[in-house]
Amino acid sequence: MKKTLKLLFIICFFVVCIIPVGLMWADTTTLSENRSLSDFPEWTLENGKWNKEFFNEFEVWLTEHFAFRGALVEADGALKYHVFASPSDMQVIVAEDDWLFFDATLNDYAGVTLADAQIDAIAATLQETCEYIEGLGKKPMIMLVPNKNTIYPELMPARFGDKSEVSNRTLLQEALAERNVPYLDAAKVLIDYKDTDEVYLHQDTHWNNTGARLVLNALYEAWGLEDEHELAGYQVEKVHESDLYQILFPQSGELEAQRIYPSQNAFDYKGRVRSMDDLKIQTVCEDGNDKSILVYRDSFGRAMIPCMGEIFSQCTFNRSTPYNLQLVEETECDYVLIEIVERNIADLAGIDVP
Repeated sequence: MKKTLKLLFIICFFVVCIIPVGLMWADTTTLSENRSLSDFPEWTLENGKWNKEFFNEFEVWLTEHFAFRGALVEADGALKYHVFASPSDMQVIVAEDDWLFFDATLNDYAGVTLADAQIDAIAATLQETCEYIEGLGKKPMIMLVPNKNTIYPELMPARFGDKSEVSNRTLLQEALAERNVPYLDAAKVLIDYKDTDEVYLHQDTHWNNTGARLVLNALYEAWGLEDEHELAGYQVEKVHESDLYQILFPQSGELEAQRIYPSQNAFDYKGRVRSMDDLKIQTVCEDGNDKSILVYRDSFGRAMIPCMGEIFSQCTFNRSTPYNLQLVEETECDYVLIEIVERNIADLAGIDVP
């Protein structure tokens, strides 16, 4: 009897191990992840020689594609999140009241900064960039969007300590001010308003629609425009796919509440738009303010696109990096906005000014 039980145990063990691999070709489910999964490795290199890294690459590919991976990730995430209040993926920080934060922002939060020479070099590049834009008769603005834990440090778990008052954002803004480079202090705008209403999503790295509209109002004011987005009058609907929540629960399909505002003016997209992450998006609005704008943006621009599309007669949003400043000359625009999130400030060193 004991031998039979042992044999059954061994058989069950191997069946459990084999099923995820044996059925991986039949499992067509996909995961929502903030990264690209690896492709099946090539047996040979371009020169025709044997790929010595094949088995290492195959191991990585197998761990990313085995059957029911999503369900297993989901189960592991639910156990850790709901029972132990900890994340199943270290990219995510679980805080109070189901707020989630991004691990990649911890250096900014702790005050780990670039060297003074690096900050000064980035400021010099941005100064040269703005001078180039102004030389073409267009108005520039630099917008450094704060990390979520810059705005809500009080929600961060106590083990991370207090937020540093010094960061790459504060150092760069000081350097820009010294060089008279036009920039918008988006962090101050958001901090001043956050007690009135929430400005970031709970389970996402990004601001909500109220936060985006609030900062855009400050941008218009800085440029002397009379346009303004209404901050009240929204409806709350569960329509947003939250990136941090999707990392923990890639198959949940659960949506987060987002603020939905009524349209100010009807606008149209030029050409085909697959998603708000397209490298180039253009809008036109017949009832706009007779102004045009070029925006170099990152993922925070998703919430900005429909807002600005209702205001400007023509908008061009570009997400490709490094920035192609030749677009300033090639694009019909009165204004040029360079928007980048705080955690990626180091990337500004790669701007190539014509």
